[in-house]
Amino acid sequence: MTATELSGPSPAVTARLAEHALSVYSSGIVDDAAAAALAETLPSELAPAESDGAATWAGLIAADGGSPLLGTTRTAPTYPALMWNGARLAAAAPGRQWAPLLAAVAAAAADADPVRVGRAVIAGEAVLDDATELLGADPVAYPTLATLAAATAASLAGPAEGADLVDVLDLAASLQLFVPDAEHASTHGWTAGHAAASGWLAAALPADAITPMPGSVAHTLSAAAGRAVPTADIS
Repeated sequence: MTATELSGPSPAVTARLAEHALSVYSSGIVDDAAAAALAETLPSELAPAESDGAATWAGLIAADGGSPLLGTTRTAPTYPALMWNGARLAAAAPGRQWAPLLAAVAAAAADADPVRVGRAVIAGEAVLDDATELLGADPVAYPTLATLAAATAASLAGPAEGADLVDVLDLAASLQLFVPDAEHASTHGWTAGHAAASGWLAAALPADAITPMPGSVAHTLSAAAGRAVPTADIS
């Protein structure tokens, strides 16, 4: 039996993903009004959590200050708040925009321009499309690719404005979860929350706190795919 050949680390692939995101973010191809509208779609209110588990979870993570837990009067530290909010939004109205939007809002200054936040989200969605193309059909496992989208959006909406995006993407690749089906990886409860929280974390960690493996995006997606990925064919 011949061993499956996987793609090795490829800094060039990560660089191309970052370049594509920066182009979408800064080239002017995204309409300002559409970007601002997207930035403001995060609901300020949600129906109360229906499950006892969600309410218990909120009680465990709640703390004074921090980020709001949507649909409650509580707040929590940013990481668990993003986990909770992502899961709540995925349950209420599944959508690919939630993970990058939550991460971008968490990373941005309180007075950030909504146009900038919206552009960061759209750039994150572009990276999600690129990563989906790299992964291909019928992988061995499904990674939470929205982690890469959220990391991109947080890097662009935050103070670095994408200057650290290559390293952020390589770190985010290692923070993805691998799950057995596509639905769980993209829209299912806590995995959707994980994408928002882990993507934000990849952008929020100080540069000297952890050093990602250069080029890890391609290698990680190849491991999930169970085969080499088409690294020469992305945008």
